[in-house]
This record gives sequence, structure tokens and C-alpha cells, in this order.
Amino acid sequence: MIPLPTLLVLLLAVGNLPPPPSNRIADDDDPNSRNAESSRWRRRTAKRRERTERLLNKIETSSSSSSSSSLGGAAVQSPLLLLNARHHRRRHDASSIVDDDMINPTRYEIPTLASPPIEWNRIDPQADPIRGGKIRPDTARGGRKRAQVEAFAYVVLELLRRKRNVKQSSSSSSSSSSSTTVAVRRRTTIIDAGSGAGNLAIPLAACLLETMEDEIEILAIDTNEFALQRLSERAETMPIVGKNIRTLAADLADVNSILGHIPSENDVVVVSLHACGAASDYAMNLAHVRDAPFVVCPCCTAKSLTKREDSTRNDTTKNNNASFQRSGATSEITYPRSKWLNDVLNSNDADAEYAILAKVADVGLGPQTPSQQRGHQRRAKHIVELDRLAYSSSREYGYETGLVRVRRHDPTVYGKGEMLLGAKGGSVAAGGFCGLLFE
Repeated sequence: MIPLPTLLVLLLAVGNLPPPPSNRIADDDDPNSRNAESSRWRRRTAKRRERTERLLNKIETSSSSSSSSSLGGAAVQSPLLLLNARHHRRRHDASSIVDDDMINPTRYEIPTLASPPIEWNRIDPQADPIRGGKIRPDTARGGRKRAQVEAFAYVVLELLRRKRNVKQSSSSSSSSSSSTTVAVRRRTTIIDAGSGAGNLAIPLAACLLETMEDEIEILAIDTNEFALQRLSERAETMPIVGKNIRTLAADLADVNSILGHIPSENDVVVVSLHACGAASDYAMNLAHVRDAPFVVCPCCTAKSLTKREDSTRNDTTKNNNASFQRSGATSEITYPRSKWLNDVLNSNDADAEYAILAKVADVGLGPQTPSQQRGHQRRAKHIVELDRLAYSSSREYGYETGLVRVRRHDPTVYGKGEMLLGAKGGSVAAGGFCGLLFE
């Protein structure tokens, strides 16, 4: 056994050993190494920021010129947001306004819905996103969730009221002309695409069923069966809601399978709150197939860049709950979505340029101040959502579209407050959207 004094002398000697040879690889504790790596990272980030700024400017410039601008010798047709144009004319009495001003993210402020607040303390706790959804009270997230439900409830209720009024008017006209005419009442199936545990489906049902119990049903769709089980448990505590809400474990890409669970005679409205990535595009596709209106609030745009397995493949090893499987795109979904943005990019590098937009729309660019980061994020997010709406308003689908913002969603603080509205041109639903009020 080594005596303690001898052990101390040995330890001191080891501590005074010279450093290893100078040809060693610098480690993470080397200040010079850290500074060099930080400098390289900042240079790379600065180049990405410059490239992104050029890309945003190119798109915004092409969108703010005349209705048919020239870019690289090719005509570029900008998307038209009819609902926003009508709102702008009503507000500013500018009948001669150029339509393209409605879609330029740098010149056009998205209007905020004047959705009336819900008296949350007077409804069933399970219908409250905070109490029923287990969200911590007095948090910004809880306030946003309530505001999101209020916005969806306001829009969908406006659509259903317009539908009811038109049908009552039509029924009265038919009755006056023929005493043998019998009015056929069509129910409306509201599809909550990517419902999760029901933080939208349940409060939306609770709000609508108070006055329209015999007119609507909710179909909540998600790949996560555990979330759907939680939704069912919450709904069962509320008799009216539990009776009029159904769940379906399905991939949103399986459009035909999903629509097979909806009576063909029913009207359809598609809603979707923060279905990640391509799931929002599949929600819009559900609406397109039935010529139905949609109300979609997308998020996590970068996740749409991940290609996933074919949802129709019969593979028992496939995990539909995996993040890339829920939010990634199959081969039938391509980006950019619209001819408009494809024409604007107009290069062999369109895929890479769209990937920049999708990533910046999610997280912005660094290193920047928060306001600078949100500025880039907001501009990119507007373009990504305009691309989706331009796809819906193409000749193939013929939708009237609009881009609005949810209350209590300051874009300088929170980047997921945009709401996409769409309805078949000239439809009752399109008229319902035009009756919406804004702050």
C-alpha cells in the first residue's frame, strides 16, 4: 500500500506533465477550435440568408407586377384570392384595386377574423381545449388553442347558416309553386382531418350541436388510435356530442377509403387544425374530391419535404404513427403545388428552392434577432400557403380562396396562425365566406 505522502507527490507530478504533441486534433474545449467552427457556421448561415432573401424577393416581385408578368421570357400568372379582394374592396371602397396586390406578402396584410369569443366557463369542461385537452391554464398556448376553436366555430357556423338559409328559401319557393313538393334535408358531415385527441372536434361539436343537432355530424380522422380513444372517452361524457361524433383510424392519403365512410347524400365540410406537413394538403384533397369547402390551419411545412411509404401498400410492418408517415408526402403530392409558383421559380432547381421556403417558413433563419427571424418566416409562410391556395383555385378545381389570420396569433411572435379558406366557385359556401367579418 502506497503511503499517503508518496501518493500526493505522484499526483502532483502527473498534474505537471507537459501537454501532448502539437500535432494532436483540437477538441471541443479548445477556444480557437470553437471560434473557427462558429465562424464557419456563421458564414454558411449568411450565405443561406442571402440566397433566401434573393428567392423571396424574386417571388414577391413577380407577384406584385401586373396580373401576367414576364419572368425569364415566360408568362407568370399570379394566384387570385377572390375572398380577400372582396374584403379589401368593402373595407377601402377601392373597386379599381389590382388583384395582384392581394397576394403580395410584402404589400398585403392578412386580415384577422373577428371571431366572437366563446364563454368557456359555461360549456362542458371536456369541450374546453384547456381543461379537457389537459393544457396548462394561463399559458399562451392555451389562449391560442381557444382562439383557434373560436375561429373554426365562427367560419363553419357561418357556412352552415348560409346553407340553411338558402335551403329554406328554396323550400319556400318550391312549396309555393307545388303543394306536392317535399323538401329533402341533407345532413352535413364535418371532417376533422388529423383530429388528434379532439381539441378541435369536441369543442366544435359542442358549439354547433346546440342549434344544429339534427343537421350535422363530426367525423374525426387520425392515424393515432390512442388519440382517437382519448377523443371518444371525452365525447362520451357529453351525450349530444357523443351521439354525433364518429372516429376513424385512417391515413389521410386514403381518400377513397375515407369518403366511403360518409353517406353520398351528405354535404361535406373539411376542417383541419395543425395537421403537420403534407397532411394539410391531403385534407384539402379530401375537400377537392367532394367539391366541399375547406377550413385549414397548416403547420410544420418542412415536414412535407419528407417522402414516405405508399399509404396503400399492404405492409404490416409500416408504422402509420411515425412522424414521417403522418406528415410526409407520397408520390402523388408534389411541391410546389401550383403552376403559379412553379412558373415563378422557373428553374432546374425548383425542388431545392421550395425546400428553402418550406424550412424557413417553419423556423426562420439564424443567427438573427427574433424580429428578423419572424420576418423571414412570415414571408416564406405566406408564399407556401399562397401556393396551396393557388393549387385549389386552378382550373382543375375552380375554388374561390382566401387567406386570413386567427385572433391572438401575432405573426411577430407565433408563426402558425394562418387559416386557409376555400369553396367551389359560385357555391353557397363561397357566399358564406364572403359574409365573414374582420377586425
